[in-house]
Amino acid sequence: MIETQAHPDILVTGARGFVGAALVQSLRAAGFRVRAGARRPEPGRNDLAACDLDDADQTRAAVAGCSLVIHAAYGDLGAMPTQCATLISAMEAAGVPSLIHFSSIAVYGEATGAISETAPHGDGLDDYAGAKSACEDIVRQWAEHPAATERRALILRPGIVYGAGSRFWIDKLVERIRADAWGTFGSAGEGEAALIHIDDLCRLVELATQRLLSGTCSTWPRATALNAVGPETPSWNAYFEALASRIGAAPLPSVGGAAVATRQVGAVAAKVWRKFGLPGGAALALAPTPGEMALFARKARYLTQTAEDLLGFVAQVGLQDGLARSFPQAKA
Repeated sequence: MIETQAHPDILVTGARGFVGAALVQSLRAAGFRVRAGARRPEPGRNDLAACDLDDADQTRAAVAGCSLVIHAAYGDLGAMPTQCATLISAMEAAGVPSLIHFSSIAVYGEATGAISETAPHGDGLDDYAGAKSACEDIVRQWAEHPAATERRALILRPGIVYGAGSRFWIDKLVERIRADAWGTFGSAGEGEAALIHIDDLCRLVELATQRLLSGTCSTWPRATALNAVGPETPSWNAYFEALASRIGAAPLPSVGGAAVATRQVGAVAAKVWRKFGLPGGAALALAPTPGEMALFARKARYLTQTAEDLLGFVAQVGLQDGLARSFPQAKA
């Protein structure tokens, strides 16, 4: 274990979120001294520091004294680039030289096949991917400033991050499965699920943190993107089936394209219905969205050699192990 007092402070933004909270716990367990930044710290939570990225003064206070920032905050998509710029400005004022920035494989858009970090950002990105792409540009401009050669930024592009507490890829899918609103989707669900378990992602960040704080990264490019994907990328259909099995649900039905389209039309009305507090329509409102169906069909393989070359990182948590860790109280 690393001696806590031997290392400067690390600020983790978004420390109340799924990824941010896991990073704080992992890094503290490894002996790093972590400042857990949260937009609205809970009363009585002395382990959290106020860090509202819409508040420049508060952001500067959160960054002060740190040598590394890990930017894992996630919020309103339209505000993300401005919030990133506010954080970068605070880092500049405080002289913070190192940043681990959480982006996403979503920046590659609809690209398919084998995708390395040198691939360009996709065209016609959705709001989420567009915000992540804009943030990457801000981070690169900061890291590659000609007068600040000491700066280093790792731009992490994780795949589908899952694990206990994952709102989208565990909790919501479980809700859909238990509501009989989900199934497998034939050829439309045979795209690759670029999964990475939160434990693997935390280990990657720990390795990167060690290098950045020890100063053994002087030969790195000043801004480096890293894909982060687990050792197994099953089809989405296989993931849904494995998840259903893990929670003891009945085998999933096969839902054809026409049925999906019908459910999507009905989901719009069901969501409006439920928004007004009217009863019924819960299962229909949980139908897959067009964006989700596009993801489930995409056959893209995200290459991770850069993480291995730069950090010696190789993901280890496979699908069954990852699901077991995601439901630690459940019987296999």
